[in-house]
Amino acid sequence: MARRQQRRPAFRQPRPQQDRAEEEARLDAGARRLLGHYDPQAIERMIGDLRLLRDEADRIAYEQPSPDSLQRYRRAARELAEAERALNLSSR
Repeated sequence: MARRQQRRPAFRQPRPQQDRAEEEARLDAGARRLLGHYDPQAIERMIGDLRLLRDEADRIAYEQPSPDSLQRYRRAARELAEAERALNLSSR
């Protein structure tokens, strides 16, 4: 006699609010990590460098689209956002 199949629970996508909250928490954690290692002046200088890096990654991703170039752009954008958040947290 064949076994009866079990029903699988439906996969539910997380709500956009949850995704945004998780992203904000990751951004804050990265910003606090930067504040623990660098002073605000160093973070300001880092922001300038990261903007150049992000712009270069954007140019490359536009000229030569590939999964690797998209990943480099997203990483550069995330690092810049963390540094900007760290600077905002330090000025509070």
